[in-house]
Parts: sequence; structure tokens; C-alpha cells
Amino acid sequence: MRLWTSTLLLLLLSWAGEVSGEVLRIPLYKLTAAKTVDLKCSNASHNLMIPIPERWRIEKAVLSFNYVNSTGLLANKSRLALKVNDYPVAQVNLNPSAPEGSVRLSIPPFLLEPGYNKIGFQVSQHYTLECENPCAPDLWTTLKLDQAFFEVDYTLKPIPLKLPAINGLLFDPKISPQGAVNIVLKDTNSELLTIAAILASGVARRFDYRPVSFTVSDTVKPGSDNFLLGSRDFVQGFLRSKGIGPPEIQGPYLKILHLPGGEGRVDPNHALIVVSGLNADHLKLAAETFAIMSTSLPNADEMLVTGFTLPDITMYSGRLVITPDKQYTFKNLDVRSHTFKGLNPSSLEIAFRLPPDFLVRPNIYADLSLYFAYGAALRTDSALNISLNGQLVRGIHLDNSKGDTIEGYKIKVPTYMFKPGDNIFRFEPVLTPSSGKACEFIQDANLFITIFENSTLLFPPMPHLTDLPRIELLMLSGFPFTRWPDGHESMIYLTNNNLATINSALNLIGVMTQKNGYPLIEVKVTYTDPKRFDGELIVVGEVNTIPETYKKAAPLTLTKETIVPHPVIRSWNDEVTLAYSQQISEFKPGKGVLMEFLSPFTEGRTVLLATAATSEDLQTLSRALLEPGVQSKSEGGLVLIDLSPPDYTVSSLQVGKRYFSGKTGKVSLIDRYLFFYPWLYYIAVAVVIIAMGLVLFYLLRRYRARRFKDAPTDSEG
Repeated sequence: MRLWTSTLLLLLLSWAGEVSGEVLRIPLYKLTAAKTVDLKCSNASHNLMIPIPERWRIEKAVLSFNYVNSTGLLANKSRLALKVNDYPVAQVNLNPSAPEGSVRLSIPPFLLEPGYNKIGFQVSQHYTLECENPCAPDLWTTLKLDQAFFEVDYTLKPIPLKLPAINGLLFDPKISPQGAVNIVLKDTNSELLTIAAILASGVARRFDYRPVSFTVSDTVKPGSDNFLLGSRDFVQGFLRSKGIGPPEIQGPYLKILHLPGGEGRVDPNHALIVVSGLNADHLKLAAETFAIMSTSLPNADEMLVTGFTLPDITMYSGRLVITPDKQYTFKNLDVRSHTFKGLNPSSLEIAFRLPPDFLVRPNIYADLSLYFAYGAALRTDSALNISLNGQLVRGIHLDNSKGDTIEGYKIKVPTYMFKPGDNIFRFEPVLTPSSGKACEFIQDANLFITIFENSTLLFPPMPHLTDLPRIELLMLSGFPFTRWPDGHESMIYLTNNNLATINSALNLIGVMTQKNGYPLIEVKVTYTDPKRFDGELIVVGEVNTIPETYKKAAPLTLTKETIVPHPVIRSWNDEVTLAYSQQISEFKPGKGVLMEFLSPFTEGRTVLLATAATSEDLQTLSRALLEPGVQSKSEGGLVLIDLSPPDYTVSSLQVGKRYFSGKTGKVSLIDRYLFFYPWLYYIAVAVVIIAMGLVLFYLLRRYRARRFKDAPTDSEG
């Protein structure tokens, strides 16, 4: 009896461990660009998208937020409504006598579906019962999103043993706060680690912008999804040791299993993905297939790969990157025909990316061609305002009171308004009803404007040439290591093979993949100093293991006798005057360094050096680089990071030798130097003016001498 009781108790404890819930608290300001939102006019709304992974089973959800409303509102006629996926769940009266309030609301779990759920805040606010200006200054309510949280209590669903679960379930960008993946290896030789890097890149691509950290070990990591990477003998032996019957492996092989826990037990809520084969070529082929596959096939738990073909890949063809001199419709840019309605419609955004090394020259324009229609009876001061990256570009006058349909409305956008990486066009209509008599009912059903999806954007051809070092370009798109989107011509050099250094390298690969949106299947990993390497190089290791070649080329030597730059004065042209101190001091733990500088081997090529005093600090540095706040502050040629999670302190300096990098496009030597050294232009203008003055002086002098020579003398007169 005691034996049966003990067995039952162990089973119950085991089951409880598998389905034990977790509570996640998400600050709402991290889901939007602003920490406060103003809801203005008599009717206004704001929507937030809450990510819910398919992997979660929601047990409980609570939304809490604070707000403040105008004291000029009319009590009992002004209220805030909350909706979840357009389903009303609560209403709050806005009281002018108590303008600050807080709400804590339980959301029924059945309203939250896998995917992005819309949380809507909608206000109806008034200041009088009689004649009312629908957008009077007193009509406002502010949502304090920096004091708002979405709390969710969830358990994990069992993983279906089908390979398509890899794409939509396991590695899901909706998983919060970040992803975590472990890779099981028999050993860490460079060939096997290069294949592990392909797997890490494929995982990071699926997580999109969601941070994901990687670890490497010789056994599975409980509570996390794992890869088992190795030869057939290693994989089969490992699975036998976990009480799992080994599969037959006859070639490049992929399989998904529940995570083994030893003694025949498994964790059905986490996966073990087997990547195997008969030799290294098989392993690489299986890893590349995993990194690329995105369809719902094969609908099975295993796959034998018999072939793999990639499309032709061109430079600068990463995530959402537009090609110059190619016309894109809004539909191509993933924007369908959109209609704005009412007095206070929400804006429309079109996001795209530009290569980070475009040489933007003056007097060059991008062509925006709009097809749109708007309603009748609009007041003549109605307009459609267009901005680029927060700067207003153009306002279109909607001046036809009968309504109109406009085709091919041309707008010239100066290219200097664009920036490397992410760019956003925003369309914001101002729709005003035709004025009637005072206190007359306002008809807003005719207030609309539709922008059609056949509108186009054409960016002019531009050469690729930029000045480096600029770590901010690395944080924008992985440049220059992702100039080829698959990482071709790039290499990672690890100065030792301990696990912390390897984990750091995989985290860096994950960051660059997410910035570029394409798996880095061509990046090589090596433990041998790649002397005379003709490509882009990433060096990862502790300070005392970095070869002298790179220390001498780096802007900060990081030895006991160190030359340290100190910013002294920042001028109006944003140039920093640096002072340098030569000092003897030891580089202590607690700080990480990221440096970018000219390769000591090849002109125009780049070395990125990630280092710290210890391998543990190096791994912390790599995890810090996953944080958006750290990425946004990293720029110039030298980035110093205080390794104090979660609040990292970042210091960036523009130091090091300036050099140029570019691969395509024709740029004359004169254009190149006049662009990067504008003072040469003024010198050239001055030289031309002086030369023209001298020529004119010479001609006038000759003319005067000839005149005096030909003039008659007094005796002749």
C-alpha cells in the first residue's frame, strides 16, 4: 500500500511539474512607441496589440493602467470604454472632479486568441449639452502607459510532434520576454560550431525582433527547447542513454522529439530537435534546411533531406530592403488600400529599409506617386499630411467640395530626408466637415479618404559607399557583415573554445540575423587566427587572448599600458575633440567593449572586436547586446558597456582611423572626397575663383597694354 501511495505521489508531482503555470507581467509602454497617449476630440481611440503565443494556455489575464482626464469634461456624459478584439469588456466614467484614476480589469481568457490581440481604448467625451466644438481644447484624456501592465498567468501546451511546429509554435516572436535555446554538442570543433551557428541563425530569424539567447552544452538543458547536433553514432548513443529508441539515420536528417528527462521520462512541453547525418556535409545540409524551411510540410516528425537549393542572392537584399531604381506599389510594401474615416482617424504607416551604405548626394529625389479618393462636402481646409521619419514632407490640399479621385499625384521627396535602415512614411488626414450654422448637427459619414494600393514609391539609383567605423550600422542591419544577406565573405574568430565564448558568438549571430532577416548560412567560425583574411571579421574573446595584430589596430589597446581617449569638446558640427591619456592600469571585470576598425589585412574591410576581462563577462556583454536600449546607444567606433543587468550603462565614442567601404555603384574619386570632406569643395571653389580672377586680371592687363600701344601720340595728332 505504501509503495502504491509513493508511486502515485511521485506521478502527481511529476505531472504538476510539467503543467506548473508561470506569471508574466508586460509593461504596456514596451508595446508602443510612447509612454503616454492623448485621446482628443469628442471621439478618439488607441489600440495596442498584445502578443499571445500559440504555445500558451491562458489561465488568467489582468490589465491595469492609470489615466488622467480634463477637468473641463461633462460628468456622466464622458466615458472610457475598453475592448478586447472589438469585444467590450468595461466602461469607466470620466469624472472632472476626480480627474486621475486607475483601472484593474480581469480579461476573460476566452477573448485572448493565439496571435496579436487588439486592446482598444475608446473615449467619448463632451463638455456641454448644447452646441459643442467636436475638437475643443478641453476634450482630452491621457493614458499613462508607463504605469500600465498586462499580467498573464499561463501554462504551456504539449508540443505536437510534427516538424511544422518549429515555425509557428516553438520559435515564436510572440513569446515573452525572450527566447532561450540550448544546443547539445559532442565537442566544440570549428566545423561543428559553424553548423551550430547556422542553427542559431535559423532560430533567431524565426524569433524576428524578439531577443533570444543561446547556450551550448554536452547534455540537454531542462525547461528549454534543445537541439541535438552530431553524427549518427553520437545522436543514437545519446538518445539510448536517455531511454529513447534511436531513429534510423541514413543521410541528412531532422526529427522533433519531446525533451527527454532521463529514465524514460519526457517533458512534453519542450522539444528536442535532432539534426544529424553520416558526415559533416550531411549535418550542414540538414542545418541549412532547418534554417530556411517555413512551410507546413512535411507534416511528420522526421525528415530525410535529399537536396537543397537556394535562390540567387544579391547584395543588400535583407529584410524589407528596397532596391533602388525599382518601382514598388504599396501592395508590394505590404500595405493594402486603406480608408480613413471620421473627424479624428488614425494614421497609416509604410515601413521599409534602405541599405546602410547608400551615398546620398544632393539634388536627388525619390518619387512618391499617390492614387487616392476623398469624400464630398469636405471643408476646403481639409488636407492629407505626409511625413517621413517624423518630418513633414508635404500636405495635399483636398479642396474639391464635390469629392474627387486623383491618379498619379507626384511628390518629390529629397533623399537627404531618408536614413540608413528603417524608414517610415506616415499619412495623416485632417478631415473637416463643411461649415454649417451654429449648433447644427455634424454629419461625419462623408468624411473619408482612401489611399489605393497601386500607389507607388521609386527610390533613385545610388552607389554604395560609406565611411566607417559606425557601430550604429551594425545595430541597424548587421552591416558590413550582412552586405551579402547570408553572411558571405564574413568570418567569426574565437580566441578560445570555452562555452561562454561560444555562447557569446552565437548571441552575436542571432543579433545580426534579426537585424538582417536572413539566416547567416555562409558565416564561418574558426579558432585559428585567420591572418590575411580578405573579408569582414568578427573577433570574440577575453582581453588577454586577443592577438597583438588586432590590439594594435584597435582604437583602444586594452593592455596594462593603455592609450585611452577622453571626449573634451563637442563642436556644432557634431565632431568631438578627444584627449588621449597614456596610462598603466589593468582591465578589470565588470565592463564589456565593442570596437570596430579597419582590417589590418585588407583595405576597406572591417574587424569587429567583442571583448571583456573574463569569458563570463563576455557572455554578459553578448546578452546586453540583445537589449534594444543598448543597441540604440551603440555607435561610433568604440562602445563601452557597464555589465550591470538589467540597467546597462553605455558609452559610445567616435574614435579610430576613418575608412571607406563600398561594393557596388560608380563613384568618381572627386565625388567620393567632396562628399566625405566638404571643406575640399570650398577650397576648390576658392581656387577656381582666384584662378578666374587671375585670368581676368591678365586679360585686362593685356588689353590695356595693347590699347596704350595703339593710341596716337601728341606729335601724330
